[in-house]
Amino acid sequence: MSNHFLMHSDTKKGRRNSESLPQEKQNRVSFTKKTLTLPAFFPDATYGAIHSTPFNDIVPELGGIVVTTLHMSLLGLEAEFTKAGGFKKFAGLPDNCVVLSDSGGFQVLSLIKKNKLGKITDDAAVFRHPEHTTKKITLTPSLSQDIQHTINSDIRVVLDVPLMGDESEKEIRHAVDTTTRWAQEAKQRFLDLHSLTPSEFTNTSPTLTDTEISFSRPLLTAVVQGGNDLSLRRESGAALSSIGFDLFGFGGWPVDRDGKLLTDVIEAFVESVPSDALTYGMGIGMPDDIETCYKIGIKLFDCVIPTRNARHGMLFVSKGNGEKSGRTHNTVRILNSRYQYDLSPIDPECDCPTCQNATRAYVRFLLKKKNPVGFTLASIHNIWWYLNFMKSLR
Repeated sequence: MSNHFLMHSDTKKGRRNSESLPQEKQNRVSFTKKTLTLPAFFPDATYGAIHSTPFNDIVPELGGIVVTTLHMSLLGLEAEFTKAGGFKKFAGLPDNCVVLSDSGGFQVLSLIKKNKLGKITDDAAVFRHPEHTTKKITLTPSLSQDIQHTINSDIRVVLDVPLMGDESEKEIRHAVDTTTRWAQEAKQRFLDLHSLTPSEFTNTSPTLTDTEISFSRPLLTAVVQGGNDLSLRRESGAALSSIGFDLFGFGGWPVDRDGKLLTDVIEAFVESVPSDALTYGMGIGMPDDIETCYKIGIKLFDCVIPTRNARHGMLFVSKGNGEKSGRTHNTVRILNSRYQYDLSPIDPECDCPTCQNATRAYVRFLLKKKNPVGFTLASIHNIWWYLNFMKSLR
């Protein structure tokens, strides 16, 4: 029998094979109080690793990372996490590095809405395994919390109904209503897993200031939907606020078809949730957009942009040290021939290990040859630059 939490079925033979989950309340997991400096940017560690970047190279600067719940479960790592005491111990990460686990919702967006591998029902996301077409996966709000509990993450996210941005008002309304119901179910499962009453959940809420958040138990994040409809966005935020969560994430796409940030939608999101809750710009990753969203009120961000762009030769640098790119930064498109003999660091103002030890010419050479060391050097720089950029916003 599979060790995966996710339920599979053989569509050819019509068999259902699933492991029953413990229904009784579990003991509270040992948790050390944590403080996260804000604003914060978390690199994405999709399969438990930041692409091309060893943790030890950036841990001194790192506040936290995002790991993907669905990928972790598809890899069948629950047994390893259970035995180790969670992902952090399994990976050897220091306890003060905050691990945020997503709900699986964004991956559902890709598998169901982009690749047409399944559907969203009233109770769950049901889709075919991306690598085993005869297997179906059923991901419920409660099951998502079970998997995140095994990961033993510090910040957890409730399963939502994701939107692509081109849905009708009826479809957006359905997503908002279903997301609210799923959030209620997910919160109850979270309370059960931690043996918490609703009042205990409230009484142990995190302490939030302009510059940090401190917490003594895992935090739970709701995802506000509503698309670009300001009224539905506010309605979603209000409904989720009435249930009560520690964080509120911006669900959906924050930019229009031209890539312009939808500031009115961002403002509606921030205004719709409690002022004493941390707001999370899920997937918002361009420096100019981060600065704008921070000014509006969002203080936590994550995105694949630093490492993805690094692998394709786009490196972020401070103003005046590269090609003009945005309001807050320049870029070095390192694969351009102009850098072939450039012996300067990627960014003379950066103190990352790459800038301290490698030249632009060398990084360019490695990337041109698709040498993995080049991916690592470029990724370390971009992540380090982003973390320093967050410091500058403070």
